[in-house]
Amino acid sequence: MPYSDDYDDVTTRPRVQAEQHGNADQERNQRTRTLLEKRKDAILDALADPNLSKGERKLLETQRREVKADIRTIKYGAPIRVLRALDRKWR
Repeated sequence: MPYSDDYDDVTTRPRVQAEQHGNADQERNQRTRTLLEKRKDAILDALADPNLSKGERKLLETQRREVKADIRTIKYGAPIRVLRALDRKWR
């Protein structure tokens, strides 16, 4: 069978358009990380408010820890399904 550039070498699944035109995973990784960094900054800004109640402060601290954990997940190479889940979680 002749070799075709339209199929992966290991599998016979057709390549999707994004795979042919750059690394879509890296782009989504960067977009998701930017989203989380912005969310973290917004949480830190909110935490700077001295008028926060104890419950609001606790909620924000919990969210800050979650965002930091999710950023670490992305930093160490999360698969695309995880990136999609994080996009949905923090939008």
